[in-house]
Amino acid sequence: MKKFLVGMSFAVVMLTGTAVQAQWLEKVALYVPNRVIDLLDSFTLNLGAGPTLRGELRATHAVQIGGGFGYTAKLVKDINRQYGAALQEGWSWYVPGISSENIERRNQTRWVRNFYRETYGFPYPADEYYNYHEGACDYWEFGGTLGALLIEADVSVHPIEMVDALLGFILIDIKGDDLTFESFQ
Repeated sequence: MKKFLVGMSFAVVMLTGTAVQAQWLEKVALYVPNRVIDLLDSFTLNLGAGPTLRGELRATHAVQIGGGFGYTAKLVKDINRQYGAALQEGWSWYVPGISSENIERRNQTRWVRNFYRETYGFPYPADEYYNYHEGACDYWEFGGTLGALLIEADVSVHPIEMVDALLGFILIDIKGDDLTFESFQ
């Protein structure tokens, strides 16, 4: 009986240790790609072409000012690893604490999320549009949008993604979005 219990204990320790060892192997093997992707996640850069007139400044979506309208074809590098192109149209106006917008993004490429957003009043972070893991926009972003005539640029930084990128250097992934070997299956 004693040999059986020792054998079972040894098997449990060995099988459990394999999972931990594989996890560390993933972290080491994918360390550089994950750090590069985390750094890319920390900012947005969307460039558009089309008739537009827009000027906006944001210190989160609760504190933003400006507005505009337009119909643009955009190259998108946005929050939650959205890379590609899309058509975006609509209008918006913002004063701190109050906003009104009617914006649609459609005909997008594979990795860009489409959305239709029509809101009036205070923007809430619990809105599906601002979902932390899958949303089309980051509620906590700092940045702005400027567009005139046929060119529009949207630039912002994402504080939570910046913290995720910094902690990633010591192997802590607060957002849970690091690549694993299963990401390639």
